[in-house]
Amino acid sequence: MKLIHSFSSLWGIFLHLLLLDTTTLVYSHPHNFFHHRAKANDSFGDLDGLELPVLEKRAQPDLRVMALGASIVFGVGSSDGNGFRKLLRDQLRFSGYKVDMVGTKNGGTMKDNNVEATSGFIVKQIHDASKLSYKYKPNLVVINAGTNDILNISPETVIIVSTILPVDKPAAEALRGGVNNGYRDVFSDPYKEGKPIYLADLDGFMTLSDLGDGTHPTDFGFRKMAGAFWSAIQKAEKENKFKDPLPADTSNEGGKTCRKSPGDGVKAGSLTQRGSGYDDGTYEHDSQEMGALLTITSDWDRDQWFFARIFRSDRDDLLGWVENSAGNVVYAARRNDGGGKFTKIATDLNVNDNCKPKGVVFIDLNGDGLDAFACIGPDGAVYASINQGLWRAADSRFPQAKVRLADIDGNGRADFCGLSDNGDVYVWRNGWINDMPEYWQALGKRFNGKGMGNLDGTRFEDLNGDGRDDWIWVGDKGEAHTWTNSRSCGVGKEGDGLKVAWRPGYYKGKTSGPTHAGGFASGIRNRIHFTRIYGEPQDFSLLGKLDYVYMEHTKGSNGKHTFRMRVWKNKGYGATKPKADGNKYCDMTGNGRDDYVWVLSKGEMDFYPNGGKNFITGQESYWGAMQKAFFKPDRDLDRRDLHLTDWDGDGKCDIVWVDPNNQNRVSVWRNNYTPGGGFNWQYLANPAPELYCPEKRGIGFHDIPVQFADVSGSGRSDYLCIEKNGRIWGWTQDAKGAWTYIDQFFGSKKHDRANMRFADVDGDGRDDAIWVEKFSGDAFVYYNMGRRDIAGSRYWWEIQERGGPFMAYGGSYAGSCQYFPDLNGDGRADLHSIQGTFPNTAVSAYNVCDGNRSGDDSTDIKKPDLIMPPEAPGRQMEVIEASHVLFNNRDEEPVDMAVDLFLTVETSTKVTWAKEKGREDGGEVGATIGAEYSWEADIPEVAVAQNKKKIEVTAK
Repeated sequence: MKLIHSFSSLWGIFLHLLLLDTTTLVYSHPHNFFHHRAKANDSFGDLDGLELPVLEKRAQPDLRVMALGASIVFGVGSSDGNGFRKLLRDQLRFSGYKVDMVGTKNGGTMKDNNVEATSGFIVKQIHDASKLSYKYKPNLVVINAGTNDILNISPETVIIVSTILPVDKPAAEALRGGVNNGYRDVFSDPYKEGKPIYLADLDGFMTLSDLGDGTHPTDFGFRKMAGAFWSAIQKAEKENKFKDPLPADTSNEGGKTCRKSPGDGVKAGSLTQRGSGYDDGTYEHDSQEMGALLTITSDWDRDQWFFARIFRSDRDDLLGWVENSAGNVVYAARRNDGGGKFTKIATDLNVNDNCKPKGVVFIDLNGDGLDAFACIGPDGAVYASINQGLWRAADSRFPQAKVRLADIDGNGRADFCGLSDNGDVYVWRNGWINDMPEYWQALGKRFNGKGMGNLDGTRFEDLNGDGRDDWIWVGDKGEAHTWTNSRSCGVGKEGDGLKVAWRPGYYKGKTSGPTHAGGFASGIRNRIHFTRIYGEPQDFSLLGKLDYVYMEHTKGSNGKHTFRMRVWKNKGYGATKPKADGNKYCDMTGNGRDDYVWVLSKGEMDFYPNGGKNFITGQESYWGAMQKAFFKPDRDLDRRDLHLTDWDGDGKCDIVWVDPNNQNRVSVWRNNYTPGGGFNWQYLANPAPELYCPEKRGIGFHDIPVQFADVSGSGRSDYLCIEKNGRIWGWTQDAKGAWTYIDQFFGSKKHDRANMRFADVDGDGRDDAIWVEKFSGDAFVYYNMGRRDIAGSRYWWEIQERGGPFMAYGGSYAGSCQYFPDLNGDGRADLHSIQGTFPNTAVSAYNVCDGNRSGDDSTDIKKPDLIMPPEAPGRQMEVIEASHVLFNNRDEEPVDMAVDLFLTVETSTKVTWAKEKGREDGGEVGATIGAEYSWEADIPEVAVAQNKKKIEVTAK
């Protein structure tokens, strides 16, 4: 609730805007009318003797409704994201109105979900945002925490403004009453002047119990808000304030090549993915005891044993900390030759650092697949042999005993982890591609402590070989508890982002307890190691699993120490293949809409055809019936090396494999699909020998060296080789299939390669470069302006005048879970967001030009369950006498008249007023008393209406 803090500064703006000299409706042709003095004894008269015209209610105008505000109007806090908007729309439809919600943004599951609301906006921002929807010319605006500059749209626009909701913040709540009174004062004068502005007063009606988080209403609270708005709308309705909307300055169709703006997507309705694909479940540990593979005798027992990838990336070698005769620390090395065999290396490893064993860590610092030496000092500062310098400065909160190095985000580089006393883990990400961190990005608390007690037991190890370090706590007797680390789609920001999907692992067949039983003598925690002795991967395309090693120690009578390296080979399984890792999208049938292809880890593909639906509700599927294994390669292929792209320009996506072991040279399965014959694949072993890319695939998801995109606009895919620093070179393909070398498509902007995508955002036929911010999922576009030598590149990528790409898509999920397919076939990249890596559900929003969603969610218009505010305090008044009951002889034209009105009511009812102009419109008899009277509780509404040739006067 940010309104209160900026309300006073805009008070003058409110007054100015509300008192603008605008044209009002004037009825200038008076006609004859009857004056009938009604008394109590004739119950306002028996009118049988009067010839009254038959007064038909005029047709209701169409309503073009703009909901304006911030997060509450957007629907934050409601279970479906619709907030009060769908309830209010349904009520208007049930009452007979045709309704079109308008606005430049979309929110909620309702079909007609246009809105002009942005979470977090304060009054000035809402004021500015309202101008975005002027072009729609709404004739009804409902506002929560807004501005009234929309009076400039049309003087006939009905405006309903709500008071501010209560807020669970004492300082803000103390100001709220004054602000709401200010609202009432500001809107009183325009109302008395006849302007169509009304107040939906929520004071006393909505309480803190209606707010789920102290700020945003619950579903129950939104029913109340909708009721309050509907009550105010009814008042405007009785006063005949609704007029047909003016012609809008924009059409529903829009253009094809406009730029994308964040928040202007049109949602596709309910879930566009519902859990397709397969996974390997949670981690279940199993092991095979392999015996003692080595026996080593030493003069010392000082926790001197380490395992590290020194000679190759798939196996760990054994290192022993030794202080030589010169007083320098070196490491005696035994190379792991595989199969449990080790070879002693004659030359010791010298890291030029005398770090004591307690601070020694061997870990991959730069993502090259080999472990580097790091030393954690007593104060927690980290030094690295990779450049013999400071790797990470000390943090007073995390001395040596509370520091761990681990790859939490799965990019192959060690991150800095600080442990709190309760076991919570705070992480700083090791940024960029150099040997040393270019920057540190705070991820915030990424693991909640499990109450295990001694922090000495906390380890981070990639137990299952998926490239992400898991949390392991080792007990005093060697038992180990495990939580596996998987990629998450949770949205975040720097300081609290790159969420991790942690899941507990157990021993095979168990649902609780440790993954590794241990059970050795007490005090052996530091003799337990997790390492790749055998390094057997769980499956194709995965890294090797970590085996369990116990460096069993005995001390002889001669004072010598004997260590038996006892090994249990890891036979565990699971937690390596989230469903979301298999998602790909491309137009496989040539109908212009991208289909959904789910790819198994070894390359087999399932096909979900695009159902051609622009909007879905409930459990309706966005896709057609799944065709299982519509593509099945004759050998295992890593799905990260498989690409769906239109290789030959026939409008259908083909399958391209880049060989990671042969400089990413290509093989193609050409798609010969026909509507009647289905899919048929033509294999092309080496269709473009000139194409190559020497870059290697990274550990992280999306960190791939080659992408295919139609940068040239030829209708065929171009080959893009992406260096780790984001610089791109490669080849374009013309319409005839000829390739042209491009020494640089795109210069390095220091974006992580894994966060770069290519898709046609503006619909001009050329794919644009999209950088996805990894924390928030916000996507920024470098617009492809075509071939031009500029800034060292052969293509011109337009940026903002102030520098940097254009923000185009607002993220609601992490960057790695954002995709940009063309789902509705308009040639523009839509936003397709995966909600979770395990369930693999998704939501979609179309990228359209000035598009406007409209239509009902169902053909069955039902009365919504609104909660109406109580009637204004008071009771039915017994009318003693009324003056000037008016009848119109000619209902085809309006009447202007002015009379003195009075009522005589029962004793003790306090009502006074002054002169008031009554209005007739189109033959409807009616009058509303204005604001110039006193009332004990609230302003009553006095209604005069014809009912079966009798005149009734009621008040409340």
